Amino acid sequence: MATAVERSSTRRRRAEARRDVLDKALELAEERPFRDVTVDEIARAAGLSRSAFYVHFHDKHELLLAAVQEVADELYEMSERWWRAEGAPGERVRRALEGVVSVYAEHARLLRLATEVSTYDDEVREFWLGIMGRFIEATSEHIRSEQADGLITRRIEARATAEGLVWMAERCCYIYLARGERRPEQVVSDLAPVWTAALYPGVIPADELRPQ
Repeated sequence: MATAVERSSTRRRRAEARRDVLDKALELAEERPFRDVTVDEIARAAGLSRSAFYVHFHDKHELLLAAVQEVADELYEMSERWWRAEGAPGERVRRALEGVVSVYAEHARLLRLATEVSTYDDEVREFWLGIMGRFIEATSEHIRSEQADGLITRRIEARATAEGLVWMAERCCYIYLARGERRPEQVVSDLAPVWTAALYPGVIPADELRPQ
């Protein structure tokens, strides 16, 4: 019977092998569309047989979706800096965006690939929409909570506002971070004033929203 140390070592080796397979798949996807990349090519690049690949993943789509789910969980945790943290509204918004943007920047290649594959693959599209829907719903629930507390005006519709803000942040990250056109801190500085002004107008004077 395997000891706890042996089981931990096995899990670690398995995680490392899965990470290496993903890295090789991302490298191949830099060269041509992911739809044209085969399991054989990914396995060969990772130094595995085709059968060894299937020990870790059923197909290349499960590889992509599993990796994106891990990052999505990390992004969701970061976003809770705003949903559950204490402090001034503008500070909470900025902390949440700093966390989300930093995670996106770290995994930019993967998230760019997922976004691009979602434009032509229905399974990936539904998966990506589900992830974004989770963020939108959590954000709208938080808006309603702060409306009940009198922190956010009831004149805005929570769901529609959440959809607009979340998709705006996603597009900015994709356009600027996934393609390396702006630094993460620039993206945060661009997004934070918009989120703060939309949700908490008047809380921070307009000329103080963007740091000088």
